[in-house]
Amino acid sequence: FTSSVLVASLSPGVKAFAGIGGIRRPTRAAAARSEIFRHYASSTSPGSGKVPRNALSPVRVLSSISVTANDGFLMRLRHKSASTKTDMTFSLFLPSAHKTVLLSKGQSLPALYWLSGLSCDDTNFAIKASAFAAAEREGIALVIPDTSPRGDGVPNDDEYDLGQGAGFYLDATESPWSENFKMYTYI
Repeated sequence: FTSSVLVASLSPGVKAFAGIGGIRRPTRAAAARSEIFRHYASSTSPGSGKVPRNALSPVRVLSSISVTANDGFLMRLRHKSASTKTDMTFSLFLPSAHKTVLLSKGQSLPALYWLSGLSCDDTNFAIKASAFAAAEREGIALVIPDTSPRGDGVPNDDEYDLGQGAGFYLDATESPWSENFKMYTYI
């Protein structure tokens, strides 16, 4: 499996975009909103499977497993984030429809971004929600980002509701949080 992935925007008036073996370029509005989208839109050259010079960073596939009867699969991915200045991990569910829909010219696959709450990461939804069968049935991809930047050098707090894992999807403006906690920009 290569690092070609699907990313979509469900905002009103903005088309969904997808890429398996190639990326359809986003509108300026979609690209401006999401680092995740900008990252994957530049991760592979259309049709080549090669990473271009202007790619933000390589994508590592941490795991990939079939999770539905029709071979919809869940991947756990990691990449270097420009907005959080950390490695970020997220999960991506692709329904089996991606095999036919995305290979048809002009087709895209809708996606739902699941934003978890306090003290979660991308695995909580995957383990507890039982959402894959419904997403498979409806042909919807699921994008499940982590709740915050994590790692050495990232500010933290002893309480569960602030710091790493806290789940605030906004851009911090005060020190020490403003250096890494740019989750609004990231998402």
